[in-house]
Amino acid sequence: MELDLSQNRLSGHIPWEIGTKLANLQFFGAWGNQLKGNIPNSIGNCSNLTILYLDHNQLSGMVPVELGKLNLITWLYLSHNQLVSTTSSTLAFLTALTNCSHLEELDVSFNNLTGVLPLSIDQLSSNLSLLRLSDNMISGRIPQQIANLTNLALLNLSRNIFSGNIPSGIKAFHKLERLYMDGNKLEGSIPNEIGRMQSLGLLSLSHNHLSGKIPDSLCSSGQLRYLYLQHNNLSGEIPVSLEGCQKLELLDFSYNKLEGRIPREVTASLKNLQLYLNLSWNSLHGSLPQEMSQIVMAQAIDISGNRLTGVIPNALGSCTALEQLNLSHNAFEGPIPDSLSKLKNLQEMDLSFNNLSGQIPKGGLFPNRTFIILFMGNLGLCGPKNYSLPPCPNQTQEKQSVLKKIVLSVVGTIAFILCSFIIGMLWRQKNSRQLFPPSNFIFQRLSYPKFSYQDLVIATSGFDEANLLGVGNFGSVYKGILRDGKIVAIKILNLHNEEAHKSFNTECKVLGRIRHRNLIRVISAFFYPALKGLVLQFASKGSLEKYLHRDRDDPEFCELGLSECLSIAIDVAHGMEYLHHDCPLQLVHCDLKPSNVLLDANMTALVTDFGISRLAIQNSTDSLTTTTFALRGSIGYIAPEYGLGGCVSTKGDVYSYGILILEMITRKRPSDDMFVGDINLTKWVSSAFPNRLADIVDSRLLRDVNANMEENRILPSFIHLGLLCTNESPRERPSMRDVTKAMESLKASFTGNAVASNLTSTISDLLRNTNLSVPDSQSSSF
Repeated sequence: MELDLSQNRLSGHIPWEIGTKLANLQFFGAWGNQLKGNIPNSIGNCSNLTILYLDHNQLSGMVPVELGKLNLITWLYLSHNQLVSTTSSTLAFLTALTNCSHLEELDVSFNNLTGVLPLSIDQLSSNLSLLRLSDNMISGRIPQQIANLTNLALLNLSRNIFSGNIPSGIKAFHKLERLYMDGNKLEGSIPNEIGRMQSLGLLSLSHNHLSGKIPDSLCSSGQLRYLYLQHNNLSGEIPVSLEGCQKLELLDFSYNKLEGRIPREVTASLKNLQLYLNLSWNSLHGSLPQEMSQIVMAQAIDISGNRLTGVIPNALGSCTALEQLNLSHNAFEGPIPDSLSKLKNLQEMDLSFNNLSGQIPKGGLFPNRTFIILFMGNLGLCGPKNYSLPPCPNQTQEKQSVLKKIVLSVVGTIAFILCSFIIGMLWRQKNSRQLFPPSNFIFQRLSYPKFSYQDLVIATSGFDEANLLGVGNFGSVYKGILRDGKIVAIKILNLHNEEAHKSFNTECKVLGRIRHRNLIRVISAFFYPALKGLVLQFASKGSLEKYLHRDRDDPEFCELGLSECLSIAIDVAHGMEYLHHDCPLQLVHCDLKPSNVLLDANMTALVTDFGISRLAIQNSTDSLTTTTFALRGSIGYIAPEYGLGGCVSTKGDVYSYGILILEMITRKRPSDDMFVGDINLTKWVSSAFPNRLADIVDSRLLRDVNANMEENRILPSFIHLGLLCTNESPRERPSMRDVTKAMESLKASFTGNAVASNLTSTISDLLRNTNLSVPDSQSSSF
């Protein structure tokens, strides 16, 4: 019996009766729906089931150990859900599946699984050819026993929290074709035993803490086609033995500590490289080999951020498939070869921060304005005005006096020293870790729309200032209109700010994994040599900041009444509650403030800017914290314990939320000049609470409150909640889940859907460990 319900719009739960009424089921497919709730334990009664597809849904709860009763199961797909391990944070279901001797493919990636891999993993079916555990939170060491799964063709352990060394036992994987271990905390050297994996075609070990030399054995089998080692601490020279990897289509060694020259033997052997070669941000020196001409099919070459010298070889003109070329932040000298202007497929080229000189080639693609070329930091170049270069001298101007030549020589020397200093400063960025490699080819693996540089230029009218929405330390945000007419916000990274790179990487990682109506939605990300950033949901009403502090004479000024303040506060509370309690990553935002709360056309609040957010972990006191002790956030909104070296925690976000409430009520920034000495916004409000509220409530809001007795009753409770959230002791602050409950009660009471006694009871529940009293609306003075 077969039942295939895949790729519909089914919602609700998987019925329990499936294991009692459909016990003879052999095939059950329900992937690509919107199913929620648990996987029913009764499914273990379907003893004839051979294929089970439940991936790409919204299933939650524990992976049932009853799946181990499916003795005939061959394919089991549970990926892209919100499933968790057992209550003891163990992967007991994996042990249960050792009873399934026919299992061939198992995929539980993109869930919320925690715990360590059981040693019993080697007892999984000997027929297992595919095992995907990626994009979870599995920790601990990778057990040596995993190597006993000798029939595996694909093993994906990416983006977990694995630590320790790569097990040397992987040499037993004679049939393994694809091995993914990237995005973990693996350390130590890459074992030489990898070279004994005769069928290995893809090896991804990027974004770990691996050190030591690249082993000579990597290309022993000659089958390797994709090699990802970027963002580690690998050192030494690029081994000449890589010339044995003649089938390589992609090679990425970027962001390591490699040194020495680029071996001619290696570049000469990369004839089949079809995607990209990335050696950027290492310590490579010497000249660029002429043998680069052999890489005729590569779509991208990035060798930026090294110490390469000499001239750019004409041979690069033979790489006719090139779309991206980045040679920036080196010490190349001499003219730009004419051969580069004849690369007809080239879309982006970055030659900035070298010692290039002479005239820009006039022919070929260079005069095309849509072609992206960066020449900055090459003081000896001259060319057309549209490249922002000085004009080239004519013959008359070249007949300069000896004195002028001497002056120019001195200036050139100073410029070279200055350029070298800039390169040295930028070199310090080379150890910064990024979520994604520089090339946008990696991002094509993710399910987001792709935008070319030209798309972004057209969308923003050439990044016209008229479309500029805001400028911050980490970059600028523009309004953009895509080709399909959709309005978006385009966030451009400030490439000269090292902290901006870290912020951008964090924001990519966070926004790629969270989904909530009150959190800003990422549409895509883009990675170009001269441009990196995000395409985000557009919030047409702007930030809450402008509504709280815009001048009344401003034509766009709009007053917020208590109803609007309550709605915005509820939206923000729901978004923060999701981050703290329901998000797969469990995040601390770290920078909640009015400028990071955007309002869409319906005045729905959207929390944005996750650039300094931190991943939270569960500790023994059930308080979500991180081990980051650095001061995080904006002055005035930072919880007091952060200034004393306390851990970043969800209670810090609660404090910021309380400040936001008080700011909405008073229209006073926490950094206002009136707050001096020991007086701050919280103490100022507390000193007037609850009997002198007229002294602190904004006059515009006060006018509405005096005209409406219902608002007169609600406002003290709203203020009280703000004070409760800003308690100096983190332990005495409520959780965001409790805050959301209280805000919902406030809103319900305001709209007449709840009685005052219910509201008072809700607030009272939050006051058990505080010295604040429940506000009495009769004693509140306006």
